[in-house]
Amino acid sequence: MQRRTLFSLMAAAFLISCIGSASASDIKSLMDQVPPGANVVMVIDVKRTAATPMALKNGWQDRLNSKTADRPMYIPPEADKAVIAVQADLVRGFERKWEVAYLSMSEQIPMRLIARAEGGYVDQINGKEAAWVPSDAYIVQVTPEILGVLAPADRQAISRWAEKSPAATRGGVSDFLKHAAEAVTNGPQIVLAVDAEGATQVHRIREMLKTSEVITKHKLDVTATTGLLTGLRGATLEITIGEDAKGVARIEFTDQVTLNDAAAKDLILAAVDSMQMSVPGLETWKCTVSGRTITLDGNMTMDGLRRALSIAELPSSKFSSLKDENTETSSADDIAKASLTYYKTIESLLKDLKGQSKSSSTDAFWIDRYATKIDKLPILHVDDELLEYGQKLTETLRVMSGSRKQTNLEGGQAARAAKANGGIYYGDTGYGYGYYNYSNRSREADAANARSYAAAEGTSVKTQGWNLIDNATTEIRQQMTKRYNIEF
Repeated sequence: MQRRTLFSLMAAAFLISCIGSASASDIKSLMDQVPPGANVVMVIDVKRTAATPMALKNGWQDRLNSKTADRPMYIPPEADKAVIAVQADLVRGFERKWEVAYLSMSEQIPMRLIARAEGGYVDQINGKEAAWVPSDAYIVQVTPEILGVLAPADRQAISRWAEKSPAATRGGVSDFLKHAAEAVTNGPQIVLAVDAEGATQVHRIREMLKTSEVITKHKLDVTATTGLLTGLRGATLEITIGEDAKGVARIEFTDQVTLNDAAAKDLILAAVDSMQMSVPGLETWKCTVSGRTITLDGNMTMDGLRRALSIAELPSSKFSSLKDENTETSSADDIAKASLTYYKTIESLLKDLKGQSKSSSTDAFWIDRYATKIDKLPILHVDDELLEYGQKLTETLRVMSGSRKQTNLEGGQAARAAKANGGIYYGDTGYGYGYYNYSNRSREADAANARSYAAAEGTSVKTQGWNLIDNATTEIRQQMTKRYNIEF
């Protein structure tokens, strides 16, 4: 908790130190506000993205309605550009320590409207208006052109740093992230970058490779491959949107990559799976190796796009599309429309997640991220009973995600114990070691069985979870349809 507070203080310092000092609103100006320590950054040219055929066809920039439930991200239509920065634990499931977002706004949104839409309130922090929101974030008008969103909502940190001079020293982000962000100015509309330099741990990499089918399939040297992966500098994903979405992912290392294209692709796919971050369609992307870089490129499905953009999202997005919105009163028509949008958006997210999740054991990360996406959905005018359904839904998803992570961990531990179980003995079938007799079964087979057993436990919990979700969704759909006389 102390470490989290420290990170909150750092992020708050840079958010507040910008108040009254920044004036420009281009990508570089937004990147300059990012606190030091950020290792994940997503940069979005919102205006250019909204003008693409794909966005226009699907109404991504329209006010929230049931027809736009499939949009892959939630950014206020008043925003021109966005920079979202995260400090995440890259080796422990991308656990977030803090998140901050800066939005270049074409027009201001009053804090009272944001607070109302978010179900929060307007706070005064050393004379500066800020909106506290229940999703554990503060929203601050950094300048007339820039809106800042900070999570977690550490008021004490923001208050103390608000007292300090706005000329506080800014450390900024790494050169790797700065260079990646520059691509948005003249190329892709969206760039996601992860600075992994110094993050990888030798023992984790070695353990993963010892049981990797990729090593056996391509006859790779474990020591050499471990050396390559521990020299990971970072990864970038550039997304270009036109009639459809195309992605180019570059994984950069400190050493020359000596793998062939096929081995490199299999290794990347295995690494993605090991992080519980499997991406639909990634296996179809073309892979090439050049120098110190592995590059993959291909088309992105809507599901893949939504998953990629969920890695770094606005800490809160419930205030999306507030222009001309009545936030003070709720008519029956307002509630019906907002509730339908909320339900349809959840339905779309569950469809994506469920389609891949039922047959996958490498999706715990996405189950958790989709729960977070649902938590962040706009709630203004939404039926209270439907909101309660959404809350219970995210609780169920997090239980499923936690169970999958835990059983995968236990499976690995059980497998290691099986392989290490000792005690030489002689039996009717020959020499053996521990419980495992060399003449009829190997320790490797028992290790695989241990993993399979643990995976089966995780799958059982997930299956039960989906059954609960299906039943609850059917029930709430019937209730809402009857209540508002609209087909949910």
